[in-house]
Amino acid sequence: MESNWERKLKSQIRRRYAKQSKTASEGKKKAINIGYPPSLLAELPSTVVANYSGCGYLFNGVNFNGNEIVIDLGCGSGLDSYISSKYLNTGKVISIDMTFEALSKNKVQNILPLCADIEFLPISDHSADIVIANACFNLTISKKRAFEEAFRILRNNGRLVIRDLVKVKELPPEVISDPLSYSTSLGGVLDEQTLISIINKTGFTKISCTDYQNFSYVQSIKIEATKPS
Repeated sequence: MESNWERKLKSQIRRRYAKQSKTASEGKKKAINIGYPPSLLAELPSTVVANYSGCGYLFNGVNFNGNEIVIDLGCGSGLDSYISSKYLNTGKVISIDMTFEALSKNKVQNILPLCADIEFLPISDHSADIVIANACFNLTISKKRAFEEAFRILRNNGRLVIRDLVKVKELPPEVISDPLSYSTSLGGVLDEQTLISIINKTGFTKISCTDYQNFSYVQSIKIEATKPS
């Protein structure tokens, strides 16, 4: 059962990203600056790229066989969903965000948009081969619950591939005291050790952290893990 505070905070996050979906225009520049190949972005719908709000490139070293079910949590405009879909033949992507306005309206045959809260996923157990996420677990109120949901929907030997933000030092007082800090991705940021501990306690194994990049007051890192058989 969610508290009134949790509901209000999620409503605030939805409002922020709903507004951003109508006004964003710097997504392409941001994506290139944090590692997305310009040639790849040129192949994608311009509105999807313009509304990008992740924290780094996911796909270096990520292999697909073409028939996976990929679930993109906190997908935003769906940039990573579109990239994933390019690697799939018979597979499909379920592109999930709790802000309806943020979901891409571009119709692609193997991408299914779904408006849902990643802490309470309307997805069956053992449904996915790969779960991806980009700068969304830091926005969750209960990270434990969100990672448990990701673990639940993965098949045995399924993969978690995410980028997220971690603290390297305490945030400045002006950030901590800002009532909007949670909806701007900073208020819910944990240190790396705490975040990895949550992922490990959820049941994931083979956890690795790579590709550290400075990102505002924090760092963006790529985290990969496996659900054991």
